[in-house]
Amino acid sequence: MSARSTSMIAVLAALALAAAGPASAAAPSRPSLTVYTSDLGLVREAPLLDLAGSRDTVRLTEIPARLDFSSVRLLPADGRVTRLAYRYDVENGDRMIESARSSRVRVQSRGERVTEGTLLSADGNWIVVRGDDGGISTLSRAAVEELRLVKPPATLSTRPTLEAVIEGGRKGRTSAELTYLTGGLSWSAEHVLVREGENAGRWSASVTIENTCGRDFADADLKLVAGEPSRTGAPAPIPRRGVLMDMAAKGAALEAPDLSEQTFSEYHLYTLGRTATLRDRETQSLTMIEPKAVKLTPRYLFRGGDGRGVMAQLELINSAAAGPGVPLPAGRARIYEADPSGDRQLIGEATIRHTPVDEKLTLDVGLAFDLAAERRQVDERRISDRERQYTVEVKLRNRKKSAVVIRVEEPVNGEVEVTAKTHDFVMKDANTLRFEVPVAAGAESVLRYTARVRY
Repeated sequence: MSARSTSMIAVLAALALAAAGPASAAAPSRPSLTVYTSDLGLVREAPLLDLAGSRDTVRLTEIPARLDFSSVRLLPADGRVTRLAYRYDVENGDRMIESARSSRVRVQSRGERVTEGTLLSADGNWIVVRGDDGGISTLSRAAVEELRLVKPPATLSTRPTLEAVIEGGRKGRTSAELTYLTGGLSWSAEHVLVREGENAGRWSASVTIENTCGRDFADADLKLVAGEPSRTGAPAPIPRRGVLMDMAAKGAALEAPDLSEQTFSEYHLYTLGRTATLRDRETQSLTMIEPKAVKLTPRYLFRGGDGRGVMAQLELINSAAAGPGVPLPAGRARIYEADPSGDRQLIGEATIRHTPVDEKLTLDVGLAFDLAAERRQVDERRISDRERQYTVEVKLRNRKKSAVVIRVEEPVNGEVEVTAKTHDFVMKDANTLRFEVPVAAGAESVLRYTARVRY
């Protein structure tokens, strides 16, 4: 550990002991959390405030470091808030030294050298102290082992703090409502599809919740929102710290969902049926969907211009009959299948969008090893300044022991007219031609088409 790191640890330890004291607000009641998918949480709690008179300043210290101060609303049951401030004077040793300028300090350097006096300035290399005799000492930051603030101000905040001036209240304890938005809270869906034969499988899902906001939430009522609320701005991000993983829930069998689902405005809301504890710098998992039988349709797709080859896909309809039949939040889907010895193996991962009930879901599983595609443009000519004609040839080879149908999607631009073709097509959209090409086992099929494009 470097001398500077040792110094900062000593600084914080000394300051924490010096600034410790009773809080002006009692411990908050059980919080209520609504967590969104993209670094956003809404916190609601009811702290108890101890007022010393009709005008008092209270401090709430159980506040996240990622607080969006512009969203804070504090409503005391007795009195009103006339001033509200967010303070975080000392989040590290450097900030503490900055706050100590013009204050009396005691600096211990290597070799048991001690310097006392008024801190005049400090930068990354030097600390300047005026001694009691008027002399000025310059101390190398690299040699400093401890800097002690002799008389820290009572208002110095060594942790994130809301400071509120309340007027018109009565002396004693009163309740309050506190709501705010904070960064550092996120959740994501983790879906699992286990194939059981060619056209069947079982679908399950869990949610992963991450807390890096800078505080713990104990025994909280928890709700998760699936959707993308529009935001006009967000607080500046703070560098992520290490995250502890709580994987106990992931190892458990998915027997029953922990979360119930409801429609809410333009989103879907998932509510945990029990309280949850979200510790800072911790990630945990909860069951969302217990395993449900699903019907699958295997497909093969070659996207024109994709040099990787033919993609293996699985399609399913998210209906009650074909499963899962519940709204699926966006997230990662892992697909597993048993190998010849019966061991379950990962065969692919895909990212899914928010998928309502009765919508089709297509998963890109991976590249088909035994299928090959070769595409080339065999002819092109210019008809006019706004029109050209070209011919494309796609060779598809099947090295499997069974016949397949390969879907070929060809990109087009402008107003297109197909003047010749070897296989029928449909317009998938305004910019894509879709062909279905049968390929026998051990054989090759050739798709060829001529298109005239007007711009």
